[in-house]
Parts: sequence; structure tokens; C-alpha cells
Amino acid sequence: MTSKILLIVGVIVVLLVATALLIGYIVSAPRYVGPVSDHFDGQVFRNLGNRQPKGFREMAGWILNRNQGPWPPYHNEPPGPPPPARIHDQSIRVTFINHSTVLIQTEDLNILTDPVYYERVSPFQFAGPKRNQPPGIRFDDLPRIDILLLSHNHWDHLDIGTVQKICARDQPRVFCPLGVKAFLDQQDCRNVTQLDWRESAVYNDSLTIYCVPAQHFSGRGIFDRNATLWAGYVLDTKAAGRIYFAGDSGYGAFFKDIGRQFGPLRLALIPIGAYKPPSFMSPVHCSPAEAVQIHQDVRSQQTVAIHFGTFPLADDGENEPIVDLSKALVAKGIPAERFRALKNGESLEIN
Repeated sequence: MTSKILLIVGVIVVLLVATALLIGYIVSAPRYVGPVSDHFDGQVFRNLGNRQPKGFREMAGWILNRNQGPWPPYHNEPPGPPPPARIHDQSIRVTFINHSTVLIQTEDLNILTDPVYYERVSPFQFAGPKRNQPPGIRFDDLPRIDILLLSHNHWDHLDIGTVQKICARDQPRVFCPLGVKAFLDQQDCRNVTQLDWRESAVYNDSLTIYCVPAQHFSGRGIFDRNATLWAGYVLDTKAAGRIYFAGDSGYGAFFKDIGRQFGPLRLALIPIGAYKPPSFMSPVHCSPAEAVQIHQDVRSQQTVAIHFGTFPLADDGENEPIVDLSKALVAKGIPAERFRALKNGESLEIN
């Protein structure tokens, strides 16, 4: 009897592992194929300075010993007011929707970053990190989007359902890092331009988009880790100045290079959340103190925080990034209004 039970248990374990591998294969994105570079070895992409994310052993240790800060129950905050259809002058209107989803409006252009309207950021809507509050702007209140900026293919940054809806409704120009285009093509998203670090693309006479390094990793499943690139973007506008979207990143020396090449920046969007414990998160996520250093490195005149307060991705609590950001600004002697953590749905006008 004992041998039969062990056999049954063994079969169940094998089936569970096989199912997990099959699902991991199905949700994995296509791999990039292209020439070798200083950050691509022909198979996978790497960070500058070879600063790599922690592996499975470290992840297992973190999960088994988690000490997560407080996330209160879901709070159903009312959405913010619908943004204007267009901003016609050289002022910049930035609306924080949630997580890393920001609407940038300037010079008759509507630009949306990493749009996420999912309830959960995982392959399944019954498991995985669940949002703690609704998006700050209802999807139907979004104005017509001209440009989608995608920083990488993680589930909390590339919500393919939302991207498909925007592509079908507005037919925007989509910019993504190397390799992500193949996945978007599979999902019937058209008009996609993929860029490598240090490459640029002209949108029109008033806007050039530069792809710049970030320090992170990529993957949607088990078999596509680092098979596509991650990046940030600098939007060089003719009249409104330069706008920087850092995407998702740990701290690195390349931020000073961005500041030297593109600074001063009129606006920067810099992540502040999912940084605890630093022993595990620091290669791929910056802390609020590091975000303030990035603000200085890239020579930003006005910064808005992103990547906080929506999904419990790490051990920092819902409000810890905001508290630690305030402390870091005081320590550096930077006025609080220079680096704002907006509420979901809140807008900031830069005149």
C-alpha cells in the first residue's frame, strides 16, 4: 500500500511540474534574434557593468522569509477627472494613472507609458499580485493616444489586454525595446518600432524618441528570461523640452551619462517602489533615496514618481516609498515640489 501511495504522489508531482513547465512555455514571449553587442551575447541581454538580478535560490530565500510592510484593504478611490483631449502649447500636463502608467500631454501629443489596467499583474487573473486601488483615470476617459512607450515585457508593465484595446481604438505609434515587437505582432498590435539602447526614432518634425539604458531584466514566462531588452526613453520635443521616462530600473552609473547627454530635463518619471529587501531588489529596482540621486544625475528640473502604491510586488508597504522619498529629499536639501509622488488620477501642469 505504501509503495502505491508513493507512486501516486510521484505521478501527481510529475504532472504538476509538467503543467507548470507547459504554462511557462505557453506564456513565454518570442526570443530576440540579432547581432551581438555590449549588452547582448546572441542569446540573452545583460545590464551594463554586468549587474544581474538575483537567481532562483535568492528568490526562494526571500519568499520564505518575507517581512512585508502594511498594505491596507482595497480602497475604491473615485477616478480623477477626464484629462483634456489635447494640450496645444508647450506646457506639459502629466497625469499619474497608476504604477508606471502615466499620461503625458504636450504639443498636441498624447503619450502613454506602460499602460496597466489589469486587476492582477500575472499570467492569471485568479492569482498573482492584485491591485490595491483602481486606476486613477477610467480607460474610457483616456484621450486618443498617439504614442505608447513600453519599457519592457514584464506583466506589470506590458498589460497586453490594455495595449490591444488602445491599439484597436487609437492606432498609436508603439515604441518598445528590442525583441518586444515580435510578441506585439503576435497580439495584432501594429505600427510598432523597436529600438536598441542608444538608438532613436523620429516621430514627427517636433519629436524625436531616444532609447536609453536601464538596469533590469525581462521575461513573461519560464523560457524567455532576458530574451528581450528593457529600456528607458528620452522624448526630445521641439518646444516643450526633454522628457525622460526611466521605465523600471535599479541604480547605475549610466544615469549620469543620460544627464550629460540630454540634461537638463524638463520632466523625469522615475520609479521609487518595490525596493525591499534591498539585498534582493537593488539590482533591478531603485530605492527612493536612489531615485533622488537619479533625479540629480539626469539633471531633472521636475520629477514625478512612478512604480509605487498599486501592486504589492516587494516588502515595502503601500506608503513606505512616499515616506522614504520625503526623507531622501530632505537629506539632499531638495524642495519637495521638485519630486512629486502624485495620487492615482492626479495631474501636474508644468508651464
